[in-house]
Order: sequence, then C-alpha cells, then structure tokens
Amino acid sequence: MSNKVKLLIVGIVVLFLAVVGIGGAATYYFLTNTPKNTYLLSEQESAKSWKEYFNDRFKNEAEFQEKMKDESYESSLKFGAEVPDTLLSQMGIPKSVVDSTNLVLNVGHDPKKKNSKLGIEPTIADNKIGNFQWSADKNNQYIETPLFKDIYKVKNNEIKKGVEKASGESLDTADGQDITNDSLNLNTILSSSQISQDDIDKISKKYSDLFVDQLDDDNFKKDKEKVKIFDDEKELKKVTMNLSSKDTKKIVVAMLEEAKKDEDLKNIVEKQGNVKEYDKEIKDLLKDAKDENASEYPKVKSIIYVDGKEILKRDLTITDKDDEKVKIEGTNVIDDGVQVDYKVSAPGEEGGFTLKGKSTNGDEISDKYELAFEENSYTKTTLKLDNKSKVDGDKRTDKGKVTFGQSYGQNFDLNYDHNLTTDTKNNQQKQKLNVDFDLSGEKIKLIMDGKSELKKDIKFKKDGAIDFNSLSESEIDDLTKEIEDSGEKIGEDLVENLQ
Repeated sequence: MSNKVKLLIVGIVVLFLAVVGIGGAATYYFLTNTPKNTYLLSEQESAKSWKEYFNDRFKNEAEFQEKMKDESYESSLKFGAEVPDTLLSQMGIPKSVVDSTNLVLNVGHDPKKKNSKLGIEPTIADNKIGNFQWSADKNNQYIETPLFKDIYKVKNNEIKKGVEKASGESLDTADGQDITNDSLNLNTILSSSQISQDDIDKISKKYSDLFVDQLDDDNFKKDKEKVKIFDDEKELKKVTMNLSSKDTKKIVVAMLEEAKKDEDLKNIVEKQGNVKEYDKEIKDLLKDAKDENASEYPKVKSIIYVDGKEILKRDLTITDKDDEKVKIEGTNVIDDGVQVDYKVSAPGEEGGFTLKGKSTNGDEISDKYELAFEENSYTKTTLKLDNKSKVDGDKRTDKGKVTFGQSYGQNFDLNYDHNLTTDTKNNQQKQKLNVDFDLSGEKIKLIMDGKSELKKDIKFKKDGAIDFNSLSESEIDDLTKEIEDSGEKIGEDLVENLQ
C-alpha cells in the first residue's frame, strides 16, 4: 500500500475518533441506543467537552485567533537577551554589545487583497543591518535585502523558475512530489493558517456523517466493565468498534469519492491557490485506493469506556497487513479541571511515548504534565511542565518551568514568565515573554516582545522592482558580486563596532 494511502487512512481514523461528534447528525444519535449510536454519541459528547474546556479557558485568545482568520493582520516579534558581564568577560564580549543586539520578525497578511510580507531585521551592537523581506501581492513575489540596492520580483506563475535560476538546481524530485509555484507563493503559505472555524465545522460534519453511513451495527458491541479511572473504580459502559480491512477500504474510497466532488473543500483549497494540485492528488489517491487489495488495508479496533456520555478511557489498535500495531491507550477526565494518562506505541519503537498530568481550576490554574519518550528500556527523555496561570479581564499571566531530562545526565531547566493582553474589541494583542536558564552558574535571560494588530493595511516596497527571470547571465554575475561586496561591507562594519 502506498505511503499516501496509509497516511490518509490513519488521518481518517483520527478524524473520526476525535472530531466525529463536533457537527454530526446528533438528532439521529439521540433517538436510539444501539451500540453503534452509543459509541458515536459518546465520541460526540467527549469532543464537545474538550472543545468547551479550551474555549472557556482561552476565551480571549480563541476569539482573537478566530478574527485573525478573516481579517488582515500584522505581527511583530522582537527578540533580545541579557547575559551577565562576568560570563561575557570570559568570552571577551562587551556587555554593551549584547544589550544593543536584537532581532525583529515581522509578518503580515491580507487574504482579501492578497498582500503578504515576511521580514527579519537584525540589529547587532546597535548597528541596524537592514530589512531582509519577502513580500507578495496578487501578481508577484518580491525580495528586498541590504545585500543589493534594487528590489527584485518574480511573477507568481514563474516562482519555481526563479528559484531554480537563482540556485542553479532543479526543484523536481525523483518521487514525483514536485514543488509548484503555488506551494512557493507567500500568500498561499500564510493563507494555510486562515481557515475559519465555521468552515472546519462544516467539513467535519460532512465527513463524520459520511463515515457513520459506512458503518453497520455489526461493527459494534456493548458491554459493562469495572475500570479503574485514576484513583476511582467505576462500572462503565464498554463499547467496541471493529473495522476489518475490507471496512477500512470501503470508508477510504467513500471519503475520497466525496472529496473529489466536494465544492466546499475545493473552495478552501482555492483560497490557498492549490486547486489544480488538489484535483490531481485526489484523483491519484482515489485510483490507488480502489486498486489496492482490501487485505493491504489496516484493521481497526477501538474500545471506549463511557460514563454517561463521557469517554473516560480508550484503547485503540490499528493493525497493518504485517500484523504490526499502532496503539493508543489512555485515561482522561474533564471535570473541575483536566487529568490525562496516555501511552502511544508504534512498530519499531520499544517504548513509544507517554503523556501524564493534570490541570486544576481555581483563581489560579495549575498545570503539571510530563511527556516521556522511551527510546528503549534503558533510555528515556522527559519533558516536564509546571505552570501557574491567572486571568484578570483581558490579561493572562503564565509563570513556570520546563524541565528537560534524560536517563543519564543532569536536568536542564527553563524558567519563564509570560504576560499576554488580548484586546479583541480594539483588535490588538500584546505579549512579553522572559525565559531564563543557568549556564556555568550564571543566569541568562531571553526576552521576546510581541504585538499583533488586526485590520491592518499590509504595505511594502515594490516600485521599480526588477524581474529576476529577465536577467541575463552577466547581470546575475553582477548581482552575485554586489551581494558579496555588500556582505563584506556589513561584516567590516560589525567588526569595527565590536572593537
């Protein structure tokens, strides 16, 4: 079975298990109490509970992000550092040099006008290097840097040609996964994060309903079982869904058939400039899916343990034709806070990874989680989070520690303090993040200041831009020489300022 189809199958299973209930045919589910409908309703209600938890906890941020999907925006992040003089003196670097060094990242996107920009402005020892910026409008891509005096452009239908001309290498790959003009377009890249929640819900409903239509009552069975959920033993409904490889093929083909003619999905893709790619990809995937023998598809066994309508425990196993298994086992509770304990294992990995922890509610929310990767029975890498969170109106404060650890060696701690103000009414979000850690007994602090604004007019320089693809070989040689000379001049200026 092709990798494309394998990945799609797993994605569809995850889509069903995690999203099926968000917009499913709820009225039908409530009318009967067969094992099938108990399973589907439980998935629906559990997905709804998780969504409500996060939307309630991050209400301001969720509202701002949703507006960001429909409006133009401009964001700026400034990065700097504070390093003790005692540590710098050992390296022969004046403290004033570090204090006057920073990096500013700017990004802006207007989906309606199709204007975008992505730029980096470094300042080293109070010496402003200049703006390295990639911009785009509905016609062209633009590049400006302090390494050359002119602004260069390439037409949107010639981006690939321009990159190949600049690099001297083909972007085509041996496996046929060729890079396209659309995939290199900055507007396309930034548009990929701007799918509205309404669009997501609409697509989720359509494909979850389609998934359900492919399943029979015989795919499900219901029982009761005593299960330990953290410290409590409960008698829960146990509902099992079994999909044969033949069932899996039927589901995959049905979903691809729908995707091939799905105008809603095509509209989303069209906003990102990838309709031709999409049509070809879906057509190829559908052909592969139909041609593949059912025996090549994986089998799925999913067991859920339900209290009322809430899933408290699950055991999911995906088995391929070689009898290799991907397993997801875990317990979770959403009540006055959250508690989770999950393990994921896959073929070829002895330990996989685990996620354990809880969030407790109150005036101050406490988060304590541990993510552990077990490479083998002797080696384990852990990532621990200990966070305290407080919300006061439109202000959120998070303070805590992230600890990196291994089976052998010392732990490494990152302490952080994050202040975020989300003013949805005035379309602004501001943040400041301080991160510190110890190095040779000295504390180093990293600082980030950020600001995002909605409904911004995205502006950038493009007057007089030269078409890069129209340059002759000698003109490209001249441009290369200009870049080398400018680079040397910037380097000389920096050396002079550092002395």
